[in-house]
Amino acid sequence: MWAIFFLSCACAFAAPALGVHLSPLAERGEAIFQKNCSACHTVGGGRSAGPDLAGVTSRRDHAWLVRIITAPGALLDSGDPVAGKLLEEFRGLRMPDLGISPDEAEAILAYLSGQSASAATAAKPAPSPGEAPAPKAGDPEIGRAVFSGTTRFVNGGAACVACHAISPLPGMGGTLGPDLSQTYADYGDEGITPVLAAFPFPSMKPIYDARPLTPEEQAHLKAFLRVSAEGEPEEEKGGFLLLGLGGFLLVTGLAHVVWRKRLSEVRRPLLRRAAGPGRGNG
Repeated sequence: MWAIFFLSCACAFAAPALGVHLSPLAERGEAIFQKNCSACHTVGGGRSAGPDLAGVTSRRDHAWLVRIITAPGALLDSGDPVAGKLLEEFRGLRMPDLGISPDEAEAILAYLSGQSASAATAAKPAPSPGEAPAPKAGDPEIGRAVFSGTTRFVNGGAACVACHAISPLPGMGGTLGPDLSQTYADYGDEGITPVLAAFPFPSMKPIYDARPLTPEEQAHLKAFLRVSAEGEPEEEKGGFLLLGLGGFLLVTGLAHVVWRKRLSEVRRPLLRRAAGPGRGNG
């Protein structure tokens, strides 16, 4: 097993320099990586929701890498200092347990080894001005509508409010997932963007794998999450306060009318009884 693994790693390192394809093990690892890991990690593309994994096979112990790929929750709960530092660096976002087997982890590491070697031997060309398309601007109001389910997702995915609460929608939202009020403040654009594109978490993959969000829906949701993290505008807060005060006064007024009538009905026979049989005749 180890001989095969080291041979595959050697082939992965040699492939970029010789211009040949990745080894079968590394090719399998690429497919697993793209399906399970690419939503939160890049290889040479900078940090995203998780760290950039370029060169990780030379920075970290091999056995540790297998552990964090196959059982990240157990590694974090064990008090591992390296995992704890990463958890702190990425603002408490835990790597989900995706059920990756040790054999699949070996394939992923073979792929990462090959990618890291390729990045080390070939410099990336500088992007020409205007090459990258401008990011789509989202509308927070449309984001609110799709989050709450007022507007349905184009591909039929479940509304976010089914599992998540958020401060601009008080009294709404499920508890299966975390409160998303401060998600944008915690993870920023670079952390949220890949998650909305792929939903790498085990509880969400079955729901959205076949029903992905469109790029426009992702942009609208991201805008809504940003507004939520920034807090409600003062005029909106004032509107909620006036609405709440009006509702309180209405309920208080109705209660006063109802109880006054009931008290009058109770007091009337008591007063007659207190007046006695002869007093009412003057």
